[in-house]
Amino acid sequence: MYLKSLSHTRFFVIERFIVDLFLFANMKKIVLSFFAASLLIGCSTQKNSFKNRQFHKMTSWFNGVFNAEEELEKRNTELQESYEENYSKILPVGIEYFSISDSTNLNGTNTPNFGIGGGNRNNTDKVEKPVGFAAVESKAATVIEKHSMLIKGQENNKMIGRAYLLIGKSLFYQKKYFEALDALNYVVKNFKGSAYAQEADVYKTVAEIKGGNYFDGAEHLKELYESDPYKSKELKTLVARTYAQFLIDQKKYEEALDPLQKAEYYSSNKDERVRLFYVMGQVFSKLGKQQEAGEAFTKVYKMSPGFDLEVKSQLAIAANFDPKVNNYGNYKQNLLDIAKKGIYTSKQNELYYGISEMALRADNMDDAVEYAKLSVKGPVSDPYIRARSFENYGDIKFKQNDYVYASAYYDSAYTTYNLKEDQKRILTRNEALKKLMEKHYLVQKNDSILKIAALSKDDQSKFFTNYIEKVKKSEEKRIEEERKEMENFQLETKTASFTSSFDNPDKGKFYFYNQSLKSSGQAEFQRIWGGVALKDNWRNSNAISTVIEDKQAELSGKVDAGNPRRFELDFYLEQIPTSMKALNDLKVERDTTQLALGVGYFDTFNNSELAGKELKALVASPPKSDDVKLQATYQLYRIYKNRDKKLEDQYKNEILTTYPNTIYAGYILNPDVEYITAETKDALTAYKVAYDLYKEEKYEDVKKKVQEAIVKFPTEIIVAKFALLNAYAIKQTSTQADFEQALEIVMTAYDGTDEAKQAKRLLDKLRKPKPAVVETPKTEVKNNTAIVDEQQAVNEEPIAPTKTPVRGIGSSTR
Repeated sequence: MYLKSLSHTRFFVIERFIVDLFLFANMKKIVLSFFAASLLIGCSTQKNSFKNRQFHKMTSWFNGVFNAEEELEKRNTELQESYEENYSKILPVGIEYFSISDSTNLNGTNTPNFGIGGGNRNNTDKVEKPVGFAAVESKAATVIEKHSMLIKGQENNKMIGRAYLLIGKSLFYQKKYFEALDALNYVVKNFKGSAYAQEADVYKTVAEIKGGNYFDGAEHLKELYESDPYKSKELKTLVARTYAQFLIDQKKYEEALDPLQKAEYYSSNKDERVRLFYVMGQVFSKLGKQQEAGEAFTKVYKMSPGFDLEVKSQLAIAANFDPKVNNYGNYKQNLLDIAKKGIYTSKQNELYYGISEMALRADNMDDAVEYAKLSVKGPVSDPYIRARSFENYGDIKFKQNDYVYASAYYDSAYTTYNLKEDQKRILTRNEALKKLMEKHYLVQKNDSILKIAALSKDDQSKFFTNYIEKVKKSEEKRIEEERKEMENFQLETKTASFTSSFDNPDKGKFYFYNQSLKSSGQAEFQRIWGGVALKDNWRNSNAISTVIEDKQAELSGKVDAGNPRRFELDFYLEQIPTSMKALNDLKVERDTTQLALGVGYFDTFNNSELAGKELKALVASPPKSDDVKLQATYQLYRIYKNRDKKLEDQYKNEILTTYPNTIYAGYILNPDVEYITAETKDALTAYKVAYDLYKEEKYEDVKKKVQEAIVKFPTEIIVAKFALLNAYAIKQTSTQADFEQALEIVMTAYDGTDEAKQAKRLLDKLRKPKPAVVETPKTEVKNNTAIVDEQQAVNEEPIAPTKTPVRGIGSSTR
């Protein structure tokens, strides 16, 4: 009984203790709540006391500003890490270089309304939590709303300036410059003398330049740099590199060197200093100071900036290699040594590209070709450098006059570049090359035909008999190589990597039903083999190069490998033109095309060497027409003017002596005078006669007049009109195939003229694939665009004679 009573007593005591403890805890909670409430009431944002200022300053920092700064730093780090450097241009050093575009949404949500009373306060609705830049602005705006001590127009909580600065910087990095200016101007105006105001002033200045108030912003930025009002090294660095970026954007490279050097001097951040040295090297390179550029890039390499930039600095040193100052052998060996070091082996293709670039400058074509080939093999470590390698190899092939190969590598460069500006540049170059390439092979083809036509019958038979033997041997060799290649392919064990792709979690699906495996397989195939033709034995390297060889053969007029008559002697003999008219046409076409080819090399590629070579060959051929010789001589004078005094005088004297009364002699003696010669007027008159004959449907007479004009006026711009008129006459008297061929001649020989453009448009319409023939009501025929286009092509008329005198070709190329 005693024990029982004792246990009851103990239980009561314990129970009582728990109740008292609970009551005490509740009372403490109530007291704390009252204390916190009184403290908040006492720390009003409208009472300017030391206690209030300290309270709101501390709570601003811990409850928002700190987190906002952390979020901004995190977002900037992500932007910088994802920023894709374009090493073909001077790397940016301004404060905004990694900012995002207006259309890019990295926040995950739209920026909400942060004004007082703004936002969704309905607890029944789910409010999406802002992230990224939106989170920065949200946290900073909350601080401003809850802790701003704006009393009688004076902000007494200095941390509010920091919050506004964060909002301004966040908007700035999103390229919302006008919105950023509101916040930045508020900081500059209301927190004068503070570190926040000084930093905001720099951002505000750049925002004004970017936002449209260019003049005021540029003037203030220059004033900030020259007056150097800040003591903080960080701000000195910020101003200097911002001003340097401004000058670089203005292409004032010489002036940009001083702020770049100043920024590097004050910077304490290694990554920032590395970048500034690299940009200095790029600026020196722009200024043609290759020695100073090499020294700057060497500093970058010695600072061990990281794997990627170490390689890029070596490539930049190679790009500034000067064979007159630097030793090619030493520089080459240095890159080869680096390429063998551990992790650098993965960048070998880039380093080989650098060697090829140096070899080109050192005029070592063997090394240039060898390392260019190596640079386009193996795994891709940097798409930009791989594209540069393709372009570099294309340049080498262009220099060697292998235009089809050059064009093929330019195509590869175009598809590999990932920046539109690079793609546009290479596309423009390649399109121009393809046009010149067609002219180059047209000249070669016509030369071959004319040479063979000049041979005796026996010599022609002998020539083609030898040619057929060569074709047979070449095909036999190719077949044998393909057979051996196929045998090796079947025995190789490299297929293990392919079959291993079946060993994946999704074993139940056939390889080509598994889309992820199929896509990765296609990408890997393209990486290893590139673009190959759809044909048997595609893996044979000869089969890949055959695609290019076939294109060369097509342009040169050679018989394709699949022609069943390629081994018949008569097949070749019967194609040799025999009539004087046909031979005359070939010669005129050849001369006119070579003239355009030489001018194209100079005007399009600024290649005086190739241009001079073609035009000299044309003059020596000699041309069928003396007028073509005159035009070629004048173009040679134009090419060598101010480049080679001896050749300039040679061709000038030849024109003034042999052709003293021509328009070209007039250009040389009086370059500022406009000329319209009697020859030009005669050409216009002749064209009007031919055009009237066409309207009278006297098509054979038109053809005769055209041939007379081409011989008599080959250098007049209007000759393109004659050629197009001739094509229309052929349309009326011959087959569509002959019409298309005539249009092709216009398009090739007179490229760049309105007539060539019209010829191309007609060819496109005529060759547009026709839809399958189906029974349709007559009322629906008008909706068939292919038929309509072809009918329009058939019904188009030649260009009527103009009443305005047409000037000669030379007048546009003084």
